[in-house]
Formats: sequence, structure tokens, C-alpha cells
Amino acid sequence: MNRGRSDFESVKLLCQSVLRKLESQRMIAVETENRNQLLDDLSLQIKPQIMTQEDMEAHVLSQIGTKTDELNDLHLTGGEAYRTLRQQWLSKHGEYEVDGLYFQKPIKYVAEWMIQFLLKSPSVDEVFADDDKLLKAIVATIGNFRRSKLH
Repeated sequence: MNRGRSDFESVKLLCQSVLRKLESQRMIAVETENRNQLLDDLSLQIKPQIMTQEDMEAHVLSQIGTKTDELNDLHLTGGEAYRTLRQQWLSKHGEYEVDGLYFQKPIKYVAEWMIQFLLKSPSVDEVFADDDKLLKAIVATIGNFRRSKLH
């Protein structure tokens, strides 16, 4: 699941991967002293667009408590009820999932949002690549994101 990290840390690792990729390919320039601030700002701003395992589990557990009568009528055990409610959540929120991060929009739209964020951020010194190249790099980085590869 989340391999001992909070899911917000996973969102932050994703953002860090994107920023590193863009910097290493010389698509953006960020002063060293601004890098952590940019990462924090990007992570906090993008978090509402990405639901996590923690979000899913909190929702499912809260639903078990509020839907006890309905679940009892279906004669579901605790484990079956959890799996049923988890599947309902995944069918609603899990269409754009990458390594346990559930994007609430297609990844292309999240990447477009990131580009706009980077263009406006005072922590970014310069953006060298055009939007299309940035979009392709961000989408590829998100699509290939695996927390297990980062260790």
C-alpha cells in the first residue's frame, strides 16, 4: 500500500519526480534556494486533485459506520462490506490511478494545470520548453511514477 509513508508524502514524491525530470532535461530552471519552496507549493496546490489510499480508506470506513443498516440488509460480513464500499469508491474515483494515487481528472489535464502553475510560480526562474514538450514530459513522468523505484 503506502509502504510506511503518508500519502501526502507520496504526492510530494510525485511532484519531486516531475520537477527533477523537468530540471534534468533543462526544461525549467530553479535556483537551489527556491527548490524546496517550489516543491512544497506544488505539492500543496495539487493535493486536492489527487486522492490517496488514505482518502479511500477514510471514506470507506466512514461509510461502513453510516450504512450499517443497508449492509446488514445485504447480509454482508465486515470484510465483504469493506470490499463492496471500497469497490464503489474505486469505480467513482479510481479511473486515473497511478501507483495508489487517484487523479480526479485525466492526467493530461493535471499536467496542463502543472504547466500553468510553473509558469506563474515565483520560485521558477525560467521555463525553456514549450507547453507541448512540458506536457509530454510531465505526462510520461506521472505515468511512470512508482514509489518503489525511488528507493
